[in-house]
Amino acid sequence: MPFTRPKGLNHAAYITWDTAETTRFYSEVLGMRLVAHAQGDQVGSTGESSKFLHTFFQMDDGSCMAFFEVEGVPREAGESAIPSWVRHIALSVGSMEEVQDAKRRLEGQGVEVRGIVDHEGIWNSIYFFDPSGHRIELTYQSEQLTDEHAREAERAVAAWNREKATAR
Repeated sequence: MPFTRPKGLNHAAYITWDTAETTRFYSEVLGMRLVAHAQGDQVGSTGESSKFLHTFFQMDDGSCMAFFEVEGVPREAGESAIPSWVRHIALSVGSMEEVQDAKRRLEGQGVEVRGIVDHEGIWNSIYFFDPSGHRIELTYQSEQLTDEHAREAERAVAAWNREKATAR
């Protein structure tokens, strides 16, 4: 099936300096469920070395708010310290073929595209910037997020927070 347009919002991603505080707010205050995570020491979409934890909090329609805690990015440094790959809008497409077709179409129109990047075996994504400099991700989510994904995310958040507390 050729790419026509995105199907909907997958997630909008922002920075957090405190995953524990963010998890408490989005889970307990807003009632959203921590449903998934991704983490690593290298950013798949840029190749940069950077230790991060990416958490996803789901809304009733299935879309998510997502947050990156990035090691070594101090809150005090302000906006200029936030890596360009953190803030982005991820739009869902319906198949891997649509991701591939969108990549070809964008590149054919002179847009620089990064990827296809496989995230945790769940999402396959391409990345590019719109004319205003906003980072866009087109992603195909190959499986539904389950209770097991949520438990894995909870374990990853707990481990991240323990490691962070030990480093202080």
